[in-house]
Amino acid sequence: MKIAIDGPSASGKSTIAKKLSLALKIPYLETGLVYRIFGYILKIRNIPLENWELVFEEPIQVVPEIGRTIVIVENKTINEEELKTEEVGKYASQLGAVPEFRERINAFFRSIINEKQIIVEGRDAGTHIIPEAPLKFFITASPEERAKRRYEQLKALGKDVSYEEILKQIQERDKRDRERPQYPFRPAEDAMIIDTTGKTPEEVLEYILDVVKRFPEFSQRP
Repeated sequence: MKIAIDGPSASGKSTIAKKLSLALKIPYLETGLVYRIFGYILKIRNIPLENWELVFEEPIQVVPEIGRTIVIVENKTINEEELKTEEVGKYASQLGAVPEFRERINAFFRSIINEKQIIVEGRDAGTHIIPEAPLKFFITASPEERAKRRYEQLKALGKDVSYEEILKQIQERDKRDRERPQYPFRPAEDAMIIDTTGKTPEEVLEYILDVVKRFPEFSQRP
């Protein structure tokens, strides 16, 4: 069974994907984390963006597990906190804007997935990484709700942030993603769109589990 979960930033898709992975006991591939490991490599190796191909020469391992994705560089597991900084995020975003990089990383994802049962979460999961997935969910929320969630998340980490600035950044990124000439961000045509505005992760998970458990492939799992 393959399940694709897509959605914009701060929509709750990562939280839902992890919870679904734990509930179904199916490994989870967090593609955004892998973008960040390549952004991290670009940063620490001081590689110019035009030489982005060099990041694929690094000894990187990506291991989807139940409830998490592990990334290993030179036999060292990289802590998620190192990858989820604003600086690393900017490098990852720069790489993601290069169409040839997206093609290369999507091929990399497919080589990891192969024939595995897996939950793939990100921005291209249902459209470009596993378009053959029988179940596709597009998790979204209003920009205001997403900004509120990101604001509260960062405040809890002790960051000095502005809700208005976060909202502006989210709206600008949404516009850039939609208007990319290649790989424009959009739901797969056969994706089920779930608006999480005003809903708890538990409510969204319950709804998705109900859909999954009624799907024929669920009862056919090994």
